[in-house]
Amino acid sequence: MSRGLPTDIVTEISKDAFVFGDLVEFHFSTPKFITNFKVNINASTTTSGGAQLYTAQGELLSYDTFKETTELKTNQINLGLSGVSSTFTNIFLNNDYVDTRVVIYRAFLNNSLQIIDNPVMLFDGEIQSFTINETGKTSTVGVVCASVFYEFEKNGGRRTNETSQQQFFPSDRGMQYSSLTVEDIKWGKPST
Repeated sequence: MSRGLPTDIVTEISKDAFVFGDLVEFHFSTPKFITNFKVNINASTTTSGGAQLYTAQGELLSYDTFKETTELKTNQINLGLSGVSSTFTNIFLNNDYVDTRVVIYRAFLNNSLQIIDNPVMLFDGEIQSFTINETGKTSTVGVVCASVFYEFEKNGGRRTNETSQQQFFPSDRGMQYSSLTVEDIKWGKPST
């Protein structure tokens, strides 16, 4: 399927050899821009909010290959990040990753390492979950990212508050004081 790539990029990738680097944007409260290229890349994307420096400090270790299909389904990828720097481990351990947008671009570069046209978006989604893997010699953060529709078919759960109760049973006031109860609510008959 044609993505409608600009002519300059099509010309470049038609050559026997071409150079590209992947740019990853993490839209945390303080955004993080990284690349897997050998040097830092200055680029402006449609989601970066202007020109940004994508750092090449070896933090982006790997990611899954992208699989596009004609089926309507949730796309998901796994990113491998370095856990050596405390940046990512602190963000994930402090739960500052929830609903964080992740965007991946591919930038094609000429022989002078200047970006040709604009970077091409490969993925746009949110962080779904993470794992931290440590051995005696390495530390990595595995991040699962999915398209924004990953919870599209999920059935919402009920909550123990008055608003949720009123949705299903408008005249029931059983959860009126639920916000004041800090202990576990005892359900059912007392055990004998």
